[in-house]
Amino acid sequence: MAVKGVDISGPIRVSISDLKQAGANFVIMKTGYGGDFSDQHDSGIQQNLAKCEVGGMPYGVYHMSYARDRQGGISEAKHCLRMLGGRTPLYGVWFDMEATNTLGGDLKGAAQGFCETVEAAGLYVGVYANLAWWKAYLTDPIFDRWDKWVAQYYSECQYQGNYGIWQFTDSWNIAGQNFDGNWAYKDYPSIIKAMSEPEKEEPDLTEAEAKKIARQEIEAYFGEQARKPVADWAQEAVEFVQQEGLMHGDAEGGFRPQSFITRQEVAAVLKNYDSRQ
Repeated sequence: MAVKGVDISGPIRVSISDLKQAGANFVIMKTGYGGDFSDQHDSGIQQNLAKCEVGGMPYGVYHMSYARDRQGGISEAKHCLRMLGGRTPLYGVWFDMEATNTLGGDLKGAAQGFCETVEAAGLYVGVYANLAWWKAYLTDPIFDRWDKWVAQYYSECQYQGNYGIWQFTDSWNIAGQNFDGNWAYKDYPSIIKAMSEPEKEEPDLTEAEAKKIARQEIEAYFGEQARKPVADWAQEAVEFVQQEGLMHGDAEGGFRPQSFITRQEVAAVLKNYDSRQ
């Protein structure tokens, strides 16, 4: 089910209660812009992180990119991760690609540098851009590796590919402050929480339990073999040995044509043969 949320640059001036009452279920906040320099963080990032955590509001972050190559993307990822300070945003980390001065650069490489660095830190990552950029510049198949956040201020999102979030307005006024409005179509908190859960280890089996399982598997195998019919090529031979009294089958009258034969069964066949002489 889609849920509604906001994104913001600068400080959130309204209360978390105001956001929730307006129907916002998450906040995606700006960490900063550009490479890993201390003077390029967003003015509201630390206050916004604390506010959401105290108010119990799930959040994600986005970083405004000016990267023109892979190394630039890596530097911007380091900047973003530094601002997060080890936190795990339940609405992901988003690479904002729409700065015109990056056109003509290696956009694919920039995205790889940022996204792979964020993923290596164990976080969920995606790429944000407006519809025009998705259609004109971010068309390489590599962008399908990450979730897409599409901005289009319209009655519907007209992007033809898959996307996780749609930014549908830049003018959702809540208690006197303007926010961008978004619809999230994935349950990001559940996805991201599952990423950090340790794999459950299967308990060690006791010797008795292991033997029981092995016995059950063996019995099931031989039971399956016993139910298999006579192959066409052996039908005449099977009928012959039965008619001649050389082989009689099991106690229930089943011949079990594809079951293994034991030494004692071979001995019985030879005795039956000798009795015919």
